[in-house]
Amino acid sequence: MPPVPYDQLRSALALGLPYLIAASICLAAGLTAVGLSLLRSRDRLLIWIGIFATLYGLRLFWENDLVRIAFNMPSLRAPVAVITYLIPIPYVLFLREVLGRGWRSSIQIWLWVQLVFAPIAILSWSAVGYSDLIGRANDILIVGGSALALAPLLLARSGTSIPPVLRYSIFAFLLVVLTNNLGFRIAGHDPEPLGFLVLIGGLAYTAAQRAISREQKLAAVESELATARRIQTSILPRALPTLPGLRLAASYRPMTAVAGDFYDFLPLDQGRVTVLVADVSGHGVPAALIASMLKVAFALQAAQATDPAAILTALNSILHGVLDGQFVTAICTHIDLPVHAITYSGAGHPPAILVRRASGEVLELAENGLFLGPFRNVSYANARAPFDPGDRLLLYTDGIIEATFSDGEPFGLVRLREFAAAQGNSEPAAFANALLNTVSIHDQEDDLTIVVVEAL
Repeated sequence: MPPVPYDQLRSALALGLPYLIAASICLAAGLTAVGLSLLRSRDRLLIWIGIFATLYGLRLFWENDLVRIAFNMPSLRAPVAVITYLIPIPYVLFLREVLGRGWRSSIQIWLWVQLVFAPIAILSWSAVGYSDLIGRANDILIVGGSALALAPLLLARSGTSIPPVLRYSIFAFLLVVLTNNLGFRIAGHDPEPLGFLVLIGGLAYTAAQRAISREQKLAAVESELATARRIQTSILPRALPTLPGLRLAASYRPMTAVAGDFYDFLPLDQGRVTVLVADVSGHGVPAALIASMLKVAFALQAAQATDPAAILTALNSILHGVLDGQFVTAICTHIDLPVHAITYSGAGHPPAILVRRASGEVLELAENGLFLGPFRNVSYANARAPFDPGDRLLLYTDGIIEATFSDGEPFGLVRLREFAAAQGNSEPAAFANALLNTVSIHDQEDDLTIVVVEAL
């Protein structure tokens, strides 16, 4: 290709440099939007505006005389023509996402027409080159569709709430598209890239505002979670009861910042204490709030602390009708050291494990009724078992036995019994921590709670 005359180069620079800058901005914005969408949110609005901006930037590059001169290339009419007929598709998809349900049916018709028209136009250009009929049809589709999209912006009745800055920038771009396709020019120049830069600016501003708003909301949520953590920590016993002839240990590991596992004690005197271990369905703040309700409700049961079944009946009456679809499993045990016995009752909870020091037996104590909350007028029954010096009682939540073990299977009751037998001589606190470390080899799947009670 022969050297470009100075006057032609100067003219190309004067006319093409602003469009080259606009092309660079559009291409960078488009690729950034697509990348962010694919890597993070997969937001369809970002995808469509990203594809739209990328194609638009490429078309501006390939139409620019500076690019042609710099790379010593002939006019790139083929890719420009392909992009010209393809670019309305992400343009329509972008508007469909912005305008929302109220206008999507009309936009959808425009989309289907564009999807049919684009391959026909590209094939026609490949066969015969530029066709005035195809060009006019493309202009009519763009003008008609853009006019349709202007209506909800003018009426401010779109199906989604569009921030004012974004609304005005979209309005400005659509207006420029309309006037450009109707043949309007500013001093002989195409004003559409300027309108597109206004659109990108509006989108960038809106994205920044949304990011700031999202960060503020996240900060507020973190603050609320911190408050919830403090509240939940306060409902768990700050210190375990001290009874002669009894050793107690408790270990608790929530799966999330706040959780629904709960345990508490009602000491009666130096020889008797009642223990409650409960598990609220679900996780997070709702479960923690129900656990807080349990704290208050259990504290009110001191008058019948020797009767676990009566305690569960009372808790069910308090919780019934207020859990909004959730439920609570629980096990309640009264330990009576003077008579060397325990009385226990359950509400849909995993069985307690009793390890007998003298015989080495490991027993499951399962006296269960329905879980707490959903059912009215539920009755529970008590069962008794000897609790001699050296015996150890394990009360736990189902996160222990349902945790995935190293072989990919649930830890289960069999392994729990084997662990209890093998670790029978360890201190209760060491036993509790070792058990939780054992079952949480993989990612924790549920809240983990265990209370260990050992008679001396």
